[in-house]
Order: sequence, then C-alpha cells, then structure tokens
Amino acid sequence: MRAKTAAALYLLIALAFTWPLVLGLASDIPWDLGDSLLNCWILGWDADHLARFFSGDLHAMRGFWNANIFYPEPLTLAYSEHLFAQAVQILPVYALTHNLILCYNLLFLSTFVLSGLGMFLFVREVTGSARAGFTAGLLYAFAPLRVPQFAHLQVISSQWMPFALYGLRRYFDGKGSGNLFQRSPRKRFPERFPRPLFFAALALVAQNLSCGYFLMFFAPCAVVYVLFEIASRRLWTDLRMWAELGATAIVVALATLPFLMPYLELRRLGFPPRSYSEVSSYAADVYSYWTSPAESRLWGRLIRAFPKAEGDLFPSLTALALAGIGTVAGVRAAWARSRGPAAMIPALNIFVYFVMAVCALYAFFLILIITGHGFVDIFSVPISVKSLVRNFQILLVALAVLLLTSPRARSFAAQWAGSVAGIAVLLTLATFLMSLGPEIKAMGRSVRGTAPYAFFYWHVPGFDGLRVPARYGMLTMVFMAVVAGFGALDIERPSTSSGQGGSRMRGLIVILLGLFAVAESIAAPIVINGTGPEADYATPPSHMMTGDQAPPVYRYLKGLPAPQTVVAEFPLGQWTYELRYIFYSTVHWHPLINGYSGTFPLSYDVRAAVLRKPEDDPERAWSAIVAAGVTHVVVHERFYKDDRGRAVSAWLLDRGARLAADFNGDKVFSLK
Repeated sequence: MRAKTAAALYLLIALAFTWPLVLGLASDIPWDLGDSLLNCWILGWDADHLARFFSGDLHAMRGFWNANIFYPEPLTLAYSEHLFAQAVQILPVYALTHNLILCYNLLFLSTFVLSGLGMFLFVREVTGSARAGFTAGLLYAFAPLRVPQFAHLQVISSQWMPFALYGLRRYFDGKGSGNLFQRSPRKRFPERFPRPLFFAALALVAQNLSCGYFLMFFAPCAVVYVLFEIASRRLWTDLRMWAELGATAIVVALATLPFLMPYLELRRLGFPPRSYSEVSSYAADVYSYWTSPAESRLWGRLIRAFPKAEGDLFPSLTALALAGIGTVAGVRAAWARSRGPAAMIPALNIFVYFVMAVCALYAFFLILIITGHGFVDIFSVPISVKSLVRNFQILLVALAVLLLTSPRARSFAAQWAGSVAGIAVLLTLATFLMSLGPEIKAMGRSVRGTAPYAFFYWHVPGFDGLRVPARYGMLTMVFMAVVAGFGALDIERPSTSSGQGGSRMRGLIVILLGLFAVAESIAAPIVINGTGPEADYATPPSHMMTGDQAPPVYRYLKGLPAPQTVVAEFPLGQWTYELRYIFYSTVHWHPLINGYSGTFPLSYDVRAAVLRKPEDDPERAWSAIVAAGVTHVVVHERFYKDDRGRAVSAWLLDRGARLAADFNGDKVFSLK
C-alpha cells in the first residue's frame, strides 16, 4: 500500500467518522460553539496578520501578540494556544475565501488524515508491513480519546509526532535522498545535510507551534527515541552525526523560542501558575483508561469505569489486544536472540531464579497498588501492599541484582530495549504514568506516594503552567499504536504451512481489526453547532455566519475608524456570548473589552462583576466603561430574556450616549 492510497482511505474514513460535517464544511462547526469559536478567532487573528505581512505590510506582525480581546491588556493572544502552525496551514484558503469556518473544518479533518498517515509511514518503516502500518494509523487517528476533544483543535493537532519519529528513523537508516514517500538506496549518511532530518525538524517545529502541551510532553520522548537509535546502532563516536543532531536541535529551539517568550512575559507580569490542586483535578485516573467517551456508539454505556473531566482515555479493545500481542512478540523475539547462561556461575542459578521471582512478585504488587486495591487473596492467604515508592524501589534493586548476576538477563534486556517495540512499550508506560498527574488516583482514591509528574511540576519550568496532565494520554496512544503495529505484524506474518493464501487472509484480518477499532470510537452522527440554553438569558444563535452573511451590526462596526474605535458588547461576562463576540470581531478587528480565553486577566473579572448588571450600580458601571476607553457599545437586547436589555440601553442614554444604529434590536451607542 502506497502512502497516497493510505491518505485517501484515511480521508474517506474521516468523513464518515465526522459525519455529517462534510455537508456543511463552509457553514457548520463540529461539536459545540464553545472553544471551537475561540480557536476560530485565534486562527483568524493569526491568518490576518500573516496575510497582510505576505502582501507587503512589513509591520503587520508588530502587534501580533496584543490581540483585540480584553482591551487594554497586553499579550492577550498568549492567554491560550497561539495555533501559529495551524494558521500557516490554512493561509492559502484564508487568503482566497476569508471563510474561517471552512478553514477550521479543513484543519479539523486534516488532523485525522495526517495522524493516520504519519503513523502509517513510521510503523511501515519499522515493521516493513504496509498493512501493519495502515492498522496502526487507524488506531491512532481514530482513537476514542479524540472524540471528547473535538472542540479542542490544539489537542487533536497531534499529527506531527509520528512524522517526527518517521523522519528520525529514516535519518538513522541512512535514507537521506529521494522523495519523502519513497524508499531510497541504503546509505549510512548522505553527503549533504540529510533530508529526513530536515523533515523531522520541520515536524517537531510544527508540533511545538500547534500545541503547547505537546511541546512540553513530546520533546523528552523525542530525545529518548534519538538516544535509543544511537545506542541500538552503537553510534556514540560518530562526530558528524552529533554535529547534525546538534544543529537540528538548535534550529528547532530557535524556531520555537520566540513563541515561548510572550508566555514567560505574562508570568513576569504576575500571571500565576496553575495550582497543584487544579493540576491534580485534571489528571487522569488509572481507570480513565477503562472509560470510553459517553458519545461512543459502541462502548459509551458499557465501558465507563470512572467518568471525570478529561478522563475518557479508553484506547479501544483492539488497541489493547494488538499492543498485548506486540509486547509478547517483542519479548519472545528478544528472548530468542539473547545468549548466555542464566548465571555467571552454575552455583548461582537458584539465586538468579529466586531474584526473577522477586521481580515478578513486586511487579505484581505495583499493579495491585496502581489499580487502587493494594490487596488480594491467593489461596485464602491475604496479601496487602500499600507503599508505591517502597515497592518500586525494591523492584529496581531486584532488577539491578538480576542484571548483575545473569548474563542471559543482560543479553535479553539489551535485545528487548534495543528494539523499536521495546522502546515503544517503555514510552507507553512512561507517558501513562505521567498522564496520572502529580498524585496517582484509582477510582478517585489517592495511592500512597508521589507520581513522576510531581517532580516535573515543581522543578521543570513550564509544567506548572499546564492544567491537564491527562493530555499525556495522546502520547500514550502514539506509542501504544506503534506497539500495536508490531502486534498486527505478528498476526500478518505467515506460518510455514499457511502459504501465500494464508498470508493474504492474515493481512485481511489485520485490516478488519483496524476498521473495528474505528467502529469502537465512532460517535457519528456527531453534534454540529452544539448550543445550550442559558439560565438568565435567551438561547444564543446556533449558527455562526461569515463574510457578507455576518450580522449587519458587525459590518457596521467594520466601517468605523481604526484604531480610534474601542467596543463593548452586552450582555457582558457570559461566556457563551463572549465567544460569539470574539468570533464576530474577526469582521472588524476593533479592540474589545470583552473576551474569552484559557485564562482571564484580573481587570476583566473586576469589570465584568460591575457590568453584568449595570443597572444595579449605574454610576460605577459607567465609570468602568469610561475607564476602559470604550467608544462604542453594542447592546443585543434580544439576548436578554426580560426587559433588562432595554434597561441597559436606557442606562447608556441616561449617561449621554447617542444611539448610532439599530439593527433589529442590536443597538450601537456612540459615547462622547
């Protein structure tokens, strides 16, 4: 199977997976009108600045980080993800159409296609099987955990991680010439700077600039993978390789650093880190990996072990089964290749077997602790274990003793850890533990002992600014899909008696397993333009308009002079409406005192407390409007359930505001 064929199949499956989105690509928004609108606004802000820059306005990027929300606060684009890489992707479409909904939907669909394609290329490269690669791509691109994240474009934009792994693998394989999608003659290193390393760097930069979470989460995994390749090929003394890798790391860092500085500046200006308790609350529970999204048509009511926020991380039964087969196959192959006696001297054989039993026992204890039980009855003998750290330390000591005393164990460990399947299993386990956050919890109960994430939260800059450790689950799915690819290879590999017909049948089974994994995840028909009622306000409109179809009040605002115009919109302080205001600000781009983002400045919270009901304290509310520098106020009277909308308009008129325009209840007031 060629890469183009795989990409076309992933696209067809993505259209079915997200049905009926394809029927309204230019007008409908998948899932709900929440964070999707925030991301549309971010994409519009980025793309507008890039389009003006490439049109010859060399000063267009000067105010890039000072976005038009939460006026007059600075660096408001950095209150959330900047989505710069995604804006680069949509720039040609945006320049031609200026339809943000179309741009957003094309990006949304591309995350599935590119995730599948990247995983296909990498797994095909390491297994030599296109069918195994295609199945691994299905497992990753259409994993169940993506469904609850449909409104978070930055989270499902995880497609560049497998591309980075693919480029690194090609580099170490010495395939430095030819087309990216074609195999080329094997060389150790090309004469010029290796093309696969360039593509790996490009993928890393794209991933860094797509999602801040994966910038922090994936970079250490990429380093581990590079060290694995160097160790497995014994390239420690290759100076040219180190020079090329060092140059690549510098280029990636230099391309990423400018997009980190505004976030560091916000911290300097007083924006606090995420609290330890908040981070813990958005970490995965152990049983999150046995909790399917409620929207899943197949498992949504059956596999719901422990529902919680950001906790629907079930990887699918197919992924678990294939990963299990891949792990066993990797262990079996490593054992077959290992050499040496059980112990250095025959007299130590019994001791070595005893140490192996201790390792197995304490590994079992750790599983008991992490799953939240810590006790079990074996043949009516009660066993109780509690301390995670102590049992882990004993396991490490036992493993060290085993490696010191057993040549066969050392050989096996080297063979297994030196395989792609082995390193993928280790990274799957590591990212799983990190997703559990600073405190491991099972069924909501804390397990005694701190988790690895706690060290990163307290000691690694940037981790205390990330709210959701559970998003490590996406990396767990990356490496689990790789292991599952080896499981698919083990199924596909023909036995000596099966012949060519048996091989084709096994290949068909592998493909069907991948398609069943998609069926495990599917939530189609998915929610489109999801909108809920408001307690004290009218239900907001369920469709967003672009271009000439945008509400006339925003086209009127577009005609007001810039930069003298500063806008406030009422109702103020209600996020469902604030999201619509910032989306429609892409029509006029005037500064707004309104806003919505991943965090809120103190000035907005103080102002909103007064302006939610300005009629309750008219003088203080008017002072807040004037102090913010507002020149025009838009009152959407129909967004109120009662007469409060008209009361807000009357309050403005009483203070000397002038009614400048009225568009069927959307009233624009000009302030002196």
